[in-house]
Amino acid sequence: MKIQCLLAMLLLATAPINHLQAAEKADHSGVTPQPREGGWMQRHEQFNQKVQAHQGRIDLIFVGDSITQGWEGNGKDVWSAYYGHRNALNLGIGGDRTQHVLWRLDHGNIEGIQPKVAVVMIGTNNSGNGRNTASEMVDGVSAVVQKLRSSLPETKVLLLAIFPRGEDFNDQRGKILQVNQAVRKLQDGKHVHYLDIGHRFLDKKGVIPRAIMPDFLHFSTAGYGVWAQAMESKLATLLGDSPVKLPPAKLRGPWTFTIDGPGGKVDSEMRLRQFGARLMGSVALNEDRVFPIENGGVFSQQVQFSIRRDRPQGGEVVYQLKGKLNGERLEGVVSAKMDGQTLTQPWSATRR
Repeated sequence: MKIQCLLAMLLLATAPINHLQAAEKADHSGVTPQPREGGWMQRHEQFNQKVQAHQGRIDLIFVGDSITQGWEGNGKDVWSAYYGHRNALNLGIGGDRTQHVLWRLDHGNIEGIQPKVAVVMIGTNNSGNGRNTASEMVDGVSAVVQKLRSSLPETKVLLLAIFPRGEDFNDQRGKILQVNQAVRKLQDGKHVHYLDIGHRFLDKKGVIPRAIMPDFLHFSTAGYGVWAQAMESKLATLLGDSPVKLPPAKLRGPWTFTIDGPGGKVDSEMRLRQFGARLMGSVALNEDRVFPIENGGVFSQQVQFSIRRDRPQGGEVVYQLKGKLNGERLEGVVSAKMDGQTLTQPWSATRR
């Protein structure tokens, strides 16, 4: 009898603790589906219209936030090259967190379709201070994967590790890394596949170059090229098709840079150094006026970079140059904002 009483007391004593633990595991914002207002709802409805208009003709979907939506901006040329022939649909909305994606998946974004692959990259917007803990972020990402699995049982999920953010090492990167270490366990090798390509966006010192992420979060065209290339082998295998292979531009070495000046065409020496998708070097108008190339990036045959110079009347101007390699010649347009206006003119460069 004494033993039974003792056991009963122990059970009663542990009951509140178990109840508290259950309460701690209650739903939180990261797993509670929630819509947003304004233009978000309009874009969501546009997704639903596209889905209904392309029933049976969507083989690949990208699910995510502004980084995914950016395939329609800086990444549009990369998207065209890698996914334009693959019946792909971009389901990314800027600012989304896991809870917003969950709501969209429940309200028409994947209704009636059965894509071969769903690429998922979500969670970075949950990582800010005062938003979600690392544990809650894991719950949110897991809930998105589970929702796709239950709604699209024949679709293979390619879960991407959340990309690093911030120019240099920081606490938010550390939080994201903890989440990535946990969500990789969602991989089963059959229905859910995990791919971590975050290191591809860093230099050897762990710094994110502006050439890849101009604001250390969102990609340039070159950054989207790095993403697509890093994912291509795995994605092609999951889709059951052939990998896209684009010939890389080879730009290293001396060039003659040509642009119109006040008295006619002006030739300058341009020297380029290339490290994968990053482009560095300088443009020398003369021995005393050498301008380093900043934020240089390369995707296939396309290049972009900027040059900064002082103005005689004070201040400085930043020239944004975009071009395309055709044989041994680069041709493009340079733009600059001066005195409240955006001025543009052509430029070219010929390999020496």
